[in-house]
Order: sequence, then structure tokens, then C-alpha cells
Amino acid sequence: MELRGKRITVHDMTLRDGMHPKRHLMTLEQMKTIAVGLDEAGIPLIEVTHGDGLGGSSVNYGFPAHTDEEYLSAVIPLMKQARVSALLLPGIGTVDHLKRAHELGVSTLRVATHCTEADVSEQHIGYARKLGMDTVG
Repeated sequence: MELRGKRITVHDMTLRDGMHPKRHLMTLEQMKTIAVGLDEAGIPLIEVTHGDGLGGSSVNYGFPAHTDEEYLSAVIPLMKQARVSALLLPGIGTVDHLKRAHELGVSTLRVATHCTEADVSEQHIGYARKLGMDTVG
């Protein structure tokens, strides 16, 4: 694949995928410090949620130190350049989780499913697009 002349967007997952090895217990201060560092480094898109996405806080996936709302509310106002994204796994995250993330300022939604279950993502992708969010799925 030739990337010369093509525009790419770096989408950093540290604050979402990095929750797994921390057993979802990242503090608000850790979250803010890392997010500000990524923003200052020029990373344009930063994903912030529970390791298993919006609504992931559960006995099945682990209880985080803070809610998705608390993490998003702590990080979004600090961003000078970067936009904040969220992960949503249909069956874990709901349209209500998506609405709330959008209200808090999440600009991009990444919807992830197994390829054999892609049809279950249609409502989430459609609703995010209706809200004007950049949507990847």
C-alpha cells in the first residue's frame, strides 16, 4: 500500500486499551496527564473510555475507578487541539451511552463488532451519524 500523498489520522487508543493492564483503575489525574501529553504531542484523535468501551463497567468486564462520564468530563475540556473519541461495542454499550458521550463532547465514535455480527452495529452507526459524529465501524 502506497501512503505517499495520502492523508492519515493518528487515532491513539492508549487511554482506552491501556485500561486493560491497569485493571480499569486509571485515576482521573493519570487520564488527564496522559491526554494532555498526547494533545501537546499533536495527536489529533484520542480514544477515552473503559477498556471495553462505553458501558463496559460491569461484573463481566471490570469495574473502573471512575465512570466513562467522569473520564470524558475530565479530559475533553483540557484538549486544545485533539478531538476525543469513544469505543462502543454493541451489546455492551447502548444508544443511551452514545447520546451521553456526544453530550459530553465526544466527536468520533468507533463501533466494533465481530465481522459475523456487523448487522448489530447498524443502529449505533446510524444514530452517531444522525448526531453529526465522525463514525468508524
